[in-house]
Amino acid sequence: MSSDFNLDTLVADLQPVRRVKPVEGLALVATTTAIVALYIAVRYGLRADIIAGAPEPMVVIRGGMLALLGTATAIAATAAARPAVKQNQNGWGWALAAAALLPVAAVILYLYHQLTGMPFQPGAFDFRYAHWCLGLGCGGALLMGSVLTGWLRRGAPTSLNRAGWLVGLASGSFGAFAYSLHCPSNSIYYVGIFYSAVVAISAVVGRLIVPAAIRW
Repeated sequence: MSSDFNLDTLVADLQPVRRVKPVEGLALVATTTAIVALYIAVRYGLRADIIAGAPEPMVVIRGGMLALLGTATAIAATAAARPAVKQNQNGWGWALAAAALLPVAAVILYLYHQLTGMPFQPGAFDFRYAHWCLGLGCGGALLMGSVLTGWLRRGAPTSLNRAGWLVGLASGSFGAFAYSLHCPSNSIYYVGIFYSAVVAISAVVGRLIVPAAIRW
C-alpha cells in the first residue's frame, strides 16, 4: 500500500447529497394520480352518480380496492429507496390478496350462474368500453410508473426485481382508479377482467423495465 494513502484522499471528492424521503415519493404518486384523474374528468367526464354524490356500490368497492392496493404498494416501493435492517414492508401482500377478491368473485358468480341456469343481470357482459379502460388505465400507469421510477433512481433500492413489481402494481392500481371515475360499467365481470388486466399488465411491465432503470 502506498505511503500516501489516507482517508482524506478517499473522501476529498465526495459531495453531500440530499436525503431521500419516502413521503416525497408518495407525494409525487398522489400528484400524478390527481393529474391523470383530472385529465380523464375534463376530457371524458365523471360518472353521473359520482357527480350526484351517490356512487353505485360497485364503484365504491372497485375504487376502494384499487386505492388500497395502490397506496400499500406505493408505500412499499418508496420505502425501498431507503433499505434498512429488518425493514418490513410486506403489508402490500394483504392488499393484493384483498384486491384479488374481485376477479375471484367474478369467476365464482359466473360458475354459479352457469350451474344453476340463473340469468345474468342486464349489461353484465357489456364490454363496449373495454378498450378505453385498458388504454387510459395503462396510459395513466405508464406516466405514474415513469415518475416513480425516476424518483427511485435517487435512492438505493437493493431488491430491484421486487421494486419493479411494486412500481408496476402501484402504477396500475392508480391508473385504473383514475379511469374508474369515468367508467360507466357496474359489472363485476368487467371489473374482474379489465381492471385486473390493467394492474397485471402494469406489474409485468414494471418487473421487466424498472430493475434496469434503477440499477446503478
